[in-house]
Amino acid sequence: MKKYYEIGKISLKNQMAYRFNVYIGSLMPFIRVFLAYYLWRTLFAGKDVMGGMTFSMMLTYYIICAFLQRLDQSNDLVWELAGDIREGRFSKYLVKPVSPLGHFMSISLGKTSYILFITLVTVLIIAFIFDKNFVPPVISINLILAAIIAFMGLIFMILINYLTALLAFKFTDITGWHLLKGNVIEFLSGALMPLSLLPLWIQDIMRLSPFYYIQYLPASLYLGLKTEEAVIGTLLMASWNLALWGLSEATYRRFRKLYEGVGI
Repeated sequence: MKKYYEIGKISLKNQMAYRFNVYIGSLMPFIRVFLAYYLWRTLFAGKDVMGGMTFSMMLTYYIICAFLQRLDQSNDLVWELAGDIREGRFSKYLVKPVSPLGHFMSISLGKTSYILFITLVTVLIIAFIFDKNFVPPVISINLILAAIIAFMGLIFMILINYLTALLAFKFTDITGWHLLKGNVIEFLSGALMPLSLLPLWIQDIMRLSPFYYIQYLPASLYLGLKTEEAVIGTLLMASWNLALWGLSEATYRRFRKLYEGVGI
């Protein structure tokens, strides 16, 4: 584990070296929350509750989702790993005493470690700006489980992005796959809109998918909603991560046979 820890430290230092990009990226939660504020303020006109949420809960929901979405730094690493495969630079992973998946995950978590602090400051500023419409956290077992589920959701996204990058072994251009994956997950995870606004039968189906637990459930638990799903959500997310980890390793072992060391 020490070697992966060192890889994560190097990734963290690289993030600190390019602080301007990090600070610009930290503006994204502001943009997302302000758009949500004006949109839902209009939709809530004459209404007290929508999808089981008040306006304050809805705005807080988007603040939490913007925070969780920003923590995932593996999305951009897809292009880097896919480029290494396509252009023949993947050979460096074959001679290193680390697994490509472990390397990918260590770099992602290293980037997240630095982004976590910056994004947390951003969220606190947003909460201060919308003080009257922000629901403060209540320390409870459900809030702790929400944090655990959110972390496992972050690991799940790293694994999904790693699998997406591995498609470069088979396809010259994975842009379409990557963009499609991003748009589908944004909807299924509840980042686009709370899943409680969907019909109940659709919600029942989505509970079976891992995407339900990436952002929607942690944000709901923060608000004191869906508390009966906290424990089962933790177990399901752990199971999905184990399954996806196994799939990632199996896919790599199969696809690496297609690599010739000179690119695709």
